[in-house]
Amino acid sequence: MAKKAHVPPGVSTLGEAIRLLRQERGLTLRALAERVGVSAPFLSDIEHNRRKTEKIKEIAKVLDVPIEELQQLDGRVPPDLKEWLAGNPPLVALLKELQKSGRPVPLDLLRESLLRRR
Repeated sequence: MAKKAHVPPGVSTLGEAIRLLRQERGLTLRALAERVGVSAPFLSDIEHNRRKTEKIKEIAKVLDVPIEELQQLDGRVPPDLKEWLAGNPPLVALLKELQKSGRPVPLDLLRESLLRRR
């Protein structure tokens, strides 16, 4: 059995990750689309970041990559997180401040800080 794949370092979009992993696996666009249950044009749109998909689980399974790695690249905000954010206006204000600052968010430091306080 083939070794479990991982999203290559430096990949910043879901589409790019899917395309690179598909190519690593030697799959054509049409072959992956058939195995996932979507059309080749639909999958092409995903790979070119023109469309989002609910088929991340299926794609991860066919490409033999951890679903979490692909989900991290999915730019959509899940409905439960939207609801949680809506109930926390100060957090939304903080996120807007971070966005305006233009500075990179130190995610590793933030994650470490949050995990320490549990």
